[in-house]
Amino acid sequence: MYLKHLRPYQLAAAVAQGHPLLVPAGCIETHGPHMAIGHDTLIVEEICDRVAVRTPCVIAPSFDYGPTGYALGGPADGTIDPDYDAFGRLVKSILRNFLEMGFRKTYVIIMHQGMGGPLALAFSKAAAELAFEQVLAAGHPRGWWGDRDALERASSWGGRIEVQPMILPQASPPAGGDHAGYNETSFLMAARPELVEQDRLGDAPPWYCQQDEAKNSYTANAAHGRAMIAAVVEAWVAKIDEER
Repeated sequence: MYLKHLRPYQLAAAVAQGHPLLVPAGCIETHGPHMAIGHDTLIVEEICDRVAVRTPCVIAPSFDYGPTGYALGGPADGTIDPDYDAFGRLVKSILRNFLEMGFRKTYVIIMHQGMGGPLALAFSKAAAELAFEQVLAAGHPRGWWGDRDALERASSWGGRIEVQPMILPQASPPAGGDHAGYNETSFLMAARPELVEQDRLGDAPPWYCQQDEAKNSYTANAAHGRAMIAAVVEAWVAKIDEER
């Protein structure tokens, strides 16, 4: 189920049945001469789609324009880097709305720069702030930490938004990360083969395409991509079902 496709009664039913909300989060960033610049978001969307086939979930519209720091190119290369403060405010406002919709659990699934990068940190910071703010909004006074009811509320609200990497530990190996190298190229070859053109690599691709002599953008393959996708989906389905 896609959030933007739901009618109000369908949204109410999904919330009442305890279906979690999956939020794909990625970026628009150059991924070498051979792959789509939306790679990171595309892969998370594919994972969310496949997870939702296995276990009931609602999929939110993606966060496409995540921070990049122009680490691997600028706008001329297809990379976008939003203002970090503005992005953080947007993230927090949208997460607040997800809470108000009533979703018991929202999983923000990150596929970009790891959990220490600005993208994941923006979501983690917003989730933490909302958890504390909701306690005060519920009428508890300042100094509420010793109030058992308030603590339970904070724990409940804090646990409703979870920010996680797309590749959970249980999926690695075979799943792994890099930038437009063996793993990411294989991911997209398996998920969206029409968006990969390995013959565009040429003789002098960017350094990140050839970091390993044996496993690189040239040797990436759909079979490896399918194995990684299967492992990632399996890990997410198990996690969601366990935490329902």
